[in-house]
Amino acid sequence: MNQLKKYGAIGGAVALVLCWPLAVGHIGQKVVEDGVAQLNNEGVSAEIVSYDRSYLSSVVETRYQVQDPVLKEQLELDGLPTELVVKSDVSHGLFSLSANSVLANFPNFPLQMKTVTQLNGNTEFEMTLDSWSYQGNEQQTVSMSISPSVITGTATVLGKMTFKANVPSIQLDFENGEQLRITDVVGNGVGVKENGFWLGEQSASMKHFTILDQNHQSLFDIDSMGYTFKSSLNTETDRIDTQHIFDLAQLTYPEGGELSDLNIDFALNSLDRASFEGLVDVYQSNPSMAQADINVLAPLIETLFARGFQVSMNDMHFKIAEEEFKSKWLLEVPEGTDNVSRDPSVVMPAIQGNMNAYMSEGMINAHPMLAQGVDELVVMDMVQQKEAGYQLDANIEAGQLVFANGQRIPLIALFLPLLMGQPMGQ
Repeated sequence: MNQLKKYGAIGGAVALVLCWPLAVGHIGQKVVEDGVAQLNNEGVSAEIVSYDRSYLSSVVETRYQVQDPVLKEQLELDGLPTELVVKSDVSHGLFSLSANSVLANFPNFPLQMKTVTQLNGNTEFEMTLDSWSYQGNEQQTVSMSISPSVITGTATVLGKMTFKANVPSIQLDFENGEQLRITDVVGNGVGVKENGFWLGEQSASMKHFTILDQNHQSLFDIDSMGYTFKSSLNTETDRIDTQHIFDLAQLTYPEGGELSDLNIDFALNSLDRASFEGLVDVYQSNPSMAQADINVLAPLIETLFARGFQVSMNDMHFKIAEEEFKSKWLLEVPEGTDNVSRDPSVVMPAIQGNMNAYMSEGMINAHPMLAQGVDELVVMDMVQQKEAGYQLDANIEAGQLVFANGQRIPLIALFLPLLMGQPMGQ
């Protein structure tokens, strides 16, 4: 009897091993079906065309179609596809599925994706593009070429995602002989998408951007440009903080102009999560607002202002030639700013914060209208003249700029003379 039990156990184990690839294939198909279903949205539709599952492997075809009418029309005008069919050769492992995917309806396009998907749905991916060039139709006079590029990353069923991208070079050639070249494009990110909004960090950079004329002489150059976006959620207060950082080492434009050391660090903090995500969702779904959309926006804006938030320029500075500009400011809408949707004029008197700015003398002297407005502010003791430039420092209270000498002016009044080129006293 014991011997029979032993043989039975061995037989059961063998049967389980033999059946396991079938089980993995079945579970894997469910994972793929759920994943494709989640890709459907108003802009793009996704569906499984066929799923041929066998013992150790499967062959899957999925179709992705652009549904947004405006985007679809633009792609068609540019001679670009609005439908992609992806063929995936899937191998069944013990605890995962491995797949190699290509574009079935564009077999000559050198794009390939390799994925490893665990049975819980978490996926690692690597997308590679070999050297590729594109020539438009008769109405298009631009050709494009891209060097071998790669994107790698991970995605989980909970929406968490990481990615890294590297594109060594992109070149556009125009019929008149001009060229646009971009080199060393790098991107990376880590975070999670919740209710259509990204929480985490993303960044992108490029080493060089240049436009050349017919003689391959530079018309426009950018060196070392980058952008970083950060966002986080405070679960205790249910508020979102966002930050945008843009930097550029040098920009050279026609007639010897040069801008350098540009940095912009802008933030929106303490935003009510529900109303902010609602505003983002409405905007993404309806770029051109109708009256019905405005009616949806009104209560969201009301809640956003009622809970209060901050808008800040943590740092902005740049140089033109050797002349320098620096500024930072904070504007705070305090909690309890109500009835904004019915009476927007309540916002300005509620604002508080601070502001400071510096501009070198040479930059001001190069713009007569600006110099006239600054001179008036110096006379009124609102701007201080330093050895090499001019400095403005003020607090913001109840929508007014409050200077060290006690003078107060409405916040908006600071900018009107500079924009209109008129002294403040006129």
